[in-house]
Amino acid sequence: MADGGASSMILLVTSLLISGAASVVLLESWGDLAAANGTNAKGKVANSETDVSFSGDRGDVLLDNSGANQEITLYFQNTGSRTLDKSSFSIFVDGVAASTVGATTLYPANGVWATEYVIEVTVSDASFSYADNDLATVTIIVQSTATDGVKGTDSETAEVRLSV
Repeated sequence: MADGGASSMILLVTSLLISGAASVVLLESWGDLAAANGTNAKGKVANSETDVSFSGDRGDVLLDNSGANQEITLYFQNTGSRTLDKSSFSIFVDGVAASTVGATTLYPANGVWATEYVIEVTVSDASFSYADNDLATVTIIVQSTATDGVKGTDSETAEVRLSV
């Protein structure tokens, strides 16, 4: 009888040690899941606070066809609550990734693309072959500056009428 009690006690202690170790692993996994969920929530907040819109008259967008490559001058406004990264954006004209020509101009010129500020961008591509009054679909994709370790993104697409 003493032998049966000792072996039962050994099995009980072993079971408690194994379940304790399993609890530690589960708690660590839960902590990792909670951290990932927090980061995901911060990313969603960043995306909801990042917003860009077209600025100016979309029915009268400047088209310069005097050079070797046509150039289109566009204006975009930061309409979100986060500062946008003025060096990290992409512009597509009729699905073609356009390259920025020259420096972008910020209005007002304080160096930061803050809320309600407008940026002027001139884009070009060798494939542009537009004429006066042509319509083009323009898309901009922007990214906010990092806050709390996350960046928000937004895009805007609109049809514009080009004017020489």
